[in-house]
Amino acid sequence: MTNFVSIVRLVLMCSTIFLDSSTLTAAQRSSIDGTYILDQTESDNINEVIKDAVGKLNFLTRDIARERLKKLNPAYRQIAISSPPNEISVAADNQPPLRAPANGAPVAWTAPDGRNVNASMQLVGGRLAQKFTSADGRRVNNYTLDPDGRTLTMHVTETSPQLSETITYKQVYMRVP
Repeated sequence: MTNFVSIVRLVLMCSTIFLDSSTLTAAQRSSIDGTYILDQTESDNINEVIKDAVGKLNFLTRDIARERLKKLNPAYRQIAISSPPNEISVAADNQPPLRAPANGAPVAWTAPDGRNVNASMQLVGGRLAQKFTSADGRRVNNYTLDPDGRTLTMHVTETSPQLSETITYKQVYMRVP
């Protein structure tokens, strides 16, 4: 009988550990932290969005604006997000990650194209707000994770005094298992 009691205790202890670890895994899945790959079929065509936006500009500045906007708005193939305590880190493709305080305080950052911008990030209600401001304008990336925990959508809003209208588009990413 003593062996039976010992076995029951062992089974209960192992099932508790198993349940605790699966609860932890489910909690981690609901977090925005992770690596995501672009789903081009669900994403907007950035080149078409840019074409529409510059179509209303003066023909002298249209080509310059188009090329600049294409450079500033690449379709990132991979996004990696992590949020250790007091910091948020976002890396796009093979670029060095942007790291900023989790409280939304801006940091000076050199963008991949060499421009100096102020960047800030903050997690608000499961959504990651990423903001970039420079003399040329402002860009906001709002990342939201679907309830399934697998689909990350980045909604981009870009404004500039040099543009006749706001540019908006979305990029959809799937979580890497």
